Amino acid sequence: MVGKNLVNLALAPFERFYSTAKVIYLWRMRHHYRRFNEGPLLILQMGKVGSSSILAGLKTRIVDRPVYHTHFLSRERTAETERMRKKYFRTELHQFVTREWRSQFLLHTFETHKDNRVWKLVTLTREPIGRNISAFFQHLRVTPGESDGEFEISSDHYKIDSMIVSVDDTSTLNELFFDRTRHDSPLRFFDREIRDIFGIDVIGSGFPIEKGYEIYKANRVELLVLRLEDLAECAGAAFEEFLGIPDFQVPGQNIATDKVYAPLYEAFKRDVDIDSAYAERLLDSDYMRTFYSADEIRDAKRKWLKQ
Repeated sequence: MVGKNLVNLALAPFERFYSTAKVIYLWRMRHHYRRFNEGPLLILQMGKVGSSSILAGLKTRIVDRPVYHTHFLSRERTAETERMRKKYFRTELHQFVTREWRSQFLLHTFETHKDNRVWKLVTLTREPIGRNISAFFQHLRVTPGESDGEFEISSDHYKIDSMIVSVDDTSTLNELFFDRTRHDSPLRFFDREIRDIFGIDVIGSGFPIEKGYEIYKANRVELLVLRLEDLAECAGAAFEEFLGIPDFQVPGQNIATDKVYAPLYEAFKRDVDIDSAYAERLLDSDYMRTFYSADEIRDAKRKWLKQ
């Protein structure tokens, strides 16, 4: 059953050229999409909000519609990211190239295939400062150093050359975090990726904070929005209402505390120098006020401003 929702991405010899491989990949995507009568289930989420866990929980339960996962669809982001990732073509990181091709296919399909099939979208929210820190570490290559508490880090994504950092001195990481991270991504996501593409204005419509999830509908789109902080408690009810799946549970995956960089990650969260201007920009935003209560916003400020 899982195979029905997967596309064979193995490269044949005649796919050694970028443009040829892309055309063939898009053809395979179209062929896969047309095998189903139902519209797709698209997990469309900013990075580090639990998307891999949601995907793992759903892909064996959904057999009547294609299942896709991406972090963005907007032309602005896919074009920029494709330019950055072309160098990964036909390398061990080839999957990062095909992610952008998949996003382009999905946007084109939604815009051009205006049939009666309903697109089902799933997305999550997360407190933005914690999300940004988690995303920063996700894009680092981290290996243990020669001494206890030391780690070697580098990043193609952030253009960071190999260097040694320590849990006892995270000042270099602090500078890199503020200099290299796209900090406003959570604040722009629902406008750029949901409202402007699918016509659903989540921020303008409001969100039932105590409930922890909401379903929005517009034209041929149904959107389920959940808070990551409430996922364990509300996922069962949310996915039964949205997809008719009883007893849905989210498997634990991709947990930062289980990774090799866990000690460095915890030290960074402890020491990161969040100033009031940064905290106010993210935590007093329309995004934050939509999905989090006044008490939760106050608690987040106390946490990150070390009060």
